[in-house]
Amino acid sequence: MILFLDFDGVLHPELIGAPDDFACRPHLWKVLRTCPDVDVVFSTSWREMHTVQELINFTTQGGGEDLAHRFIGSTPYIVHEPGAFLPSPYYRRERECRLWLTGNDHQQSSWLAVDDYARYFSPLLPALYTVDPRTGLTDKDAEKLIERLNGR
Repeated sequence: MILFLDFDGVLHPELIGAPDDFACRPHLWKVLRTCPDVDVVFSTSWREMHTVQELINFTTQGGGEDLAHRFIGSTPYIVHEPGAFLPSPYYRRERECRLWLTGNDHQQSSWLAVDDYARYFSPLLPALYTVDPRTGLTDKDAEKLIERLNGR
């Protein structure tokens, strides 16, 4: 199972001046420790400015270092260039997730994207779990994710 992970609005609330950019990461650690067959791919826009190793460090420091090997890459960045044909509506993050799956020989893998912005995905996509951007990932979200990832 592949979990595509956003940062803003997921690992921290989408608030300007929030005291800890990664205050919600212990909830992610709980999910990963409970679901050992899940690997994580970064789908966050932070991948455009940071290396995968930096993203791993941001996500695991302070108690999740034992999980670092479970973070296996980042999605490609699709640039919408003027004149390029992109079908409308354009679900950029979903397309990036699907491109990663295809490009990394995971076409048959189950996957789930955790994001706070549903408009980046096609409507009613079963492979999307949305988080309230005002709170970021909560313990209740972690429990729901564990249930989904365990097929319940």
